[in-house]
Amino acid sequence: MAKSKNDRIDPLLAELVAIKRLMVFALLKSGASQKHVATALGVNQSQVSRMYPGGIVKAARDIAKDK
Repeated sequence: MAKSKNDRIDPLLAELVAIKRLMVFALLKSGASQKHVATALGVNQSQVSRMYPGGIVKAARDIAKDK
C-alpha cells in the first residue's frame, strides 16, 4: 500500500521542529536572550520559554561558562 502524502510529510515536519529546537537552544546557550530569539522567529518570548523545561537553558549556560 502506498504511503499517503501526510505519511511522508509528518516525519519531515517533526525533523524540522527538532532542528529548530536545537538551533534555538544553541542561541540561548550562547547567551542570546529569549526576547531576541523570539523576535528573530516572529513569536512571543513566552513561546520560546515554553520550548524547554524550566532551568535547562540556565544550566546549559552555566556549563558553557565553566569550559
